[in-house]
Amino acid sequence: MVIMINKTNNTNVVNDNSSDVQDCEMTDVDYSLFNKKFLKNKKCNIVEANKQAPCFCLTTKEVYKRRKKALKLKQEKKKRSLKRRILNKCIFALCAIVTGVGLGSWYYKNVLTSSLNWNTYLGQLSEYESKQQSTLDLGFQKILGNNFTTEEKTNFVSIAHENNITPCDLSLAENYQLANYNFENADKYIIQGTGKIKTIATQSIYSEKKFDGNTYQSISISNGLMQIAEIAQMNKAKTSVMTVKGKINSNENATWNGERKTYLPSEYKNTTGGLPNTSQNFIVANETVSNNSTGQIEVIENEDGSKYYQFTIVLDPIYSVLNYIRQIKYTSNLSSYPEFSSIEQVITIDENWNFVSICSTEVYTIVAFGMKNSCVGTLDNYFYFDKDVAVEVL
Repeated sequence: MVIMINKTNNTNVVNDNSSDVQDCEMTDVDYSLFNKKFLKNKKCNIVEANKQAPCFCLTTKEVYKRRKKALKLKQEKKKRSLKRRILNKCIFALCAIVTGVGLGSWYYKNVLTSSLNWNTYLGQLSEYESKQQSTLDLGFQKILGNNFTTEEKTNFVSIAHENNITPCDLSLAENYQLANYNFENADKYIIQGTGKIKTIATQSIYSEKKFDGNTYQSISISNGLMQIAEIAQMNKAKTSVMTVKGKINSNENATWNGERKTYLPSEYKNTTGGLPNTSQNFIVANETVSNNSTGQIEVIENEDGSKYYQFTIVLDPIYSVLNYIRQIKYTSNLSSYPEFSSIEQVITIDENWNFVSICSTEVYTIVAFGMKNSCVGTLDNYFYFDKDVAVEVL
């Protein structure tokens, strides 16, 4: 039996004719609420139903069970759909993670690492360092002849003047190495350098190298987004190198009260690219100066009658920097070596093959702050051989 309840003008109509069900306006019913009570007390539930909706169709127990089963299947379908959505989201998240890892790996390998295999080139370091000595020897030969002695090397300047040989008669790299030979054998000296590195932020650079006849001292201060200050000292016997970290007071001054370390000279060179007694850490030889045979030497007449000789060297961006890349990595706290695209240096020497200045312009990239950054660095070093030298006591 099907009982239909209609609410019309507040009058309850109960009809046992099942055909009337088709004419009844169906309303969603919570069958678990109404039918359960209806089966126990039809009249009571008819009244209750009419109070809550204009039209209810209450069914027999069999129809109720069928509809309840359909409702249960519908709910289970919703649960399966929810599980499917959750599973799809998990799969999507997993795919995103895998894709992210893949893209991260690709980004690291192709963007954040150098395209150069530095280990291969660094394996040729000693070979190219020896080319510097070969270049120096060629310079000596042009001034002293083939079979020169150690004494003649010491006096090469006076012999060159006697034979009217000037820097214009030598290659660019040969002039550089002869000036470097005088630098390494000087009784005392001071090198002061100032510059900037332009990248995502501008870094100021200050460097200073001193030799008082007993102690070599090298100071490096970099102030800006990164703050780095270190002083290194090496005794004349070159048995050890001591370093002290500093606290920056200004672009050219620091207080040396930080961490102290002691290295063997070989360890220090392998870490920083050079020792405190080097003029600079570039490898300059006939083979690493790209314009060695074509570069011009300008003669500058000074007011006192002396002459300066000025020339520009274009350095090979790989073989000339095999030591210098270690210096950049160390002083800038980088995780990998920089990659150079160009290095130019304007060298000025006097007529006695003494350095007057070395002014460098470098273009390179570094990996810092999770990205590759282009850098343009300038550094102007000035040499003084006639000043009093005071080495700081550490």
